[in-house]
Amino acid sequence: MIEKGNFIIEPSKQVPVIFKVDVVVCGGGPSGFIAAIAAARNGAKTLLLEHYGFLGGMATAGLVGPISKFNFKNTRIVSGIPEEFIEEMAIRDGAIIDLPSGNVPYDPEIYKYVAMKMVEEAGVQILFHSRVVDCISDVDIPEELTHVVIENKSGRQAIAANYFIDCTGTGDLVSRSKLPWEMRNNRGGELQPLSLYFRLGGVDTQAFNLLMAHDGVKYASVELKELLNKEVEAGRLSNFGGPWAVHGSTLRAGQLSVNATRFSGNAADGNDVSKAEQELRKDVMKIVEVFKEQIPAMKDAYLLDTATQVGIRETRGIIGLYTMTMEDILQPKGFEDTVAYGGHPVDIHRASDSKQEVSFLQKPYPISYRSLVPKGATNLLVAGGCLSATHEAFASIRVQAQCMALGQAAGTAAALCNRENIGVAELDGKLLREELRRQGAIV
Repeated sequence: MIEKGNFIIEPSKQVPVIFKVDVVVCGGGPSGFIAAIAAARNGAKTLLLEHYGFLGGMATAGLVGPISKFNFKNTRIVSGIPEEFIEEMAIRDGAIIDLPSGNVPYDPEIYKYVAMKMVEEAGVQILFHSRVVDCISDVDIPEELTHVVIENKSGRQAIAANYFIDCTGTGDLVSRSKLPWEMRNNRGGELQPLSLYFRLGGVDTQAFNLLMAHDGVKYASVELKELLNKEVEAGRLSNFGGPWAVHGSTLRAGQLSVNATRFSGNAADGNDVSKAEQELRKDVMKIVEVFKEQIPAMKDAYLLDTATQVGIRETRGIIGLYTMTMEDILQPKGFEDTVAYGGHPVDIHRASDSKQEVSFLQKPYPISYRSLVPKGATNLLVAGGCLSATHEAFASIRVQAQCMALGQAAGTAAALCNRENIGVAELDGKLLREELRRQGAIV
């Protein structure tokens, strides 16, 4: 390891500008592909960047399922483009969309296909295998972006745009800009842990409570938890979470999605995320072996696959015009600029041990458009994992259906700003809300 303080100076070079668009969306996960559809449907020439060769982010690369949370106490709280999406999956037998909880088990391959299909049909251009590595700001207005810089098989390239939306989940664009952001543990506490999902086949699934169908239930398996506690006490396993063995990114008999691994680290740090990938893949093998040996319903089980990448719960968040707080979640008040609703419990997974702190909600809560706008921003918005929220508030907002709803809000907002040639902080939140309502969103 080279000691700290060593550095090199990169020589300057010309970087080709390969596209000029109205809106560029960085990240094709649950918030990103919905944002791109919304921007394009509202008249903006839109480009979607994604560093994998498929869309879906944590849902497909991370196998994180089920999609939560479309309902609260059996009442819809998310609709619009996200509901179109899950209905399209259901038509192809790729999702279960009628559970009272609004949790949606799904098939990741159907998810990838339907997301791409809807993005293409909206007229969005997709650039796969492209990672955000930098951005360029206006010389006179440092907070205003002019280009996003990417790298792919063609080398280093730039894309010019009028408006930018960071849907990377880890703030890959905003953290390279002059706009304010922070790690979610900056105000005390720890970052929620990383987990690697895996899927099993050959399971007697009738022995499990497969569907996370109702509110107010944790769904962690007591039997599996006791088993893994013994492994930790014996020193054969360092840590675990849950475990949850359900239909999540699975929905067929004999198959389970398992969320059981846990690693304490910062997923915005290259070394930490690499260590997580290494350690958690080892833990998966240990856990599968124990399950097969000790659980009769899993005696014939086999590992279908592990997620393409480790699952990330939280890293960076913007410092926005409004910061969502625990009070906003537990004692919700109305916002004039409400752009989405949440209803998932405040769900904090401890990184240092296997504990989970859950606060169930009494009613759904609104999310403000201003939480998507970094302070000082003129042409950059965020959606999904980067919104402005405290660690505790984000523990509820972070789930996929809410990220999708915020994606529709951000994409629509960017298109409206482009149409009117105004800054993102100048957009009237009440007008945005009305437009979202016209387009089927629940606001």
